[in-house]
Amino acid sequence: MESKPIKFAHRVLFDEIRRFLPTLNALELRLIVNRSRRIVGRKRPYFACRYDHCTLENVNIAAFTSPLLGDWELLERSEPAYRERIRAAFREELIHAVQVITARSNFQSTASLRQQFSSPEAYYEHVLQTFFSELTADEHGREEVLNAARLYYEDRTITTLEKLRMANAAIHNRASYMASELVRQLVQIRAGEPTSEEAKGKAWDRQRTFRSHDCLNTQELLRSMADALRRAVPRLVCLSPTLEDVLTEIERVLPPDAAFDGRISAN
Repeated sequence: MESKPIKFAHRVLFDEIRRFLPTLNALELRLIVNRSRRIVGRKRPYFACRYDHCTLENVNIAAFTSPLLGDWELLERSEPAYRERIRAAFREELIHAVQVITARSNFQSTASLRQQFSSPEAYYEHVLQTFFSELTADEHGREEVLNAARLYYEDRTITTLEKLRMANAAIHNRASYMASELVRQLVQIRAGEPTSEEAKGKAWDRQRTFRSHDCLNTQELLRSMADALRRAVPRLVCLSPTLEDVLTEIERVLPPDAAFDGRISAN
């Protein structure tokens, strides 16, 4: 029999999932609930955006109940922190879904793109690589991209583009992966929402996956890195017209989540 705290976590989780449904329906996305306890990978994801490669069709979001419910304890049974974590994680995958949808739509509706690229995915990868190159051609832009990568990968040893390429290839087998994560981070920041990394709160210090030699605890370190990324947003947008176009397209389709008030919980 489940304990009362776990029953409460169930109620909060499915209350949050119900709140997502109108947005999913508006974007014609499916939600798939995965109750498996065996999740393979470096991280235990809350949600994951899935789609058919090459065509970028059949976009859906999978919800993994095992880590979602498991982090109730890691977040010290704090309902506000738990809700914030779920919302930030869901928004992360929703932003990824909109990236894919808009790339597919642009490809399908533009004859010149269909002539230039072999598939919607080839066009999508081209866009990611284009703004990544625009950003990293500048010394300051390159450092901000690396800071965003250290934040996402939980690894302060990513100090060069070569180390970033190695992380992308080793973990995701996709050279442009961090570019799509950077878009997600910037959309969350520009909407006044916490990044998914920050919303993990004290769960970071329970798991200690982040390699750090600093005197700061992991939670403080991540918030410091996220704040640095916030300050860098205007510079990054100025450095890359392609990035600005991508952000604008996503924000046009996906308005900010009114449930966030711009603050990050004290958890």
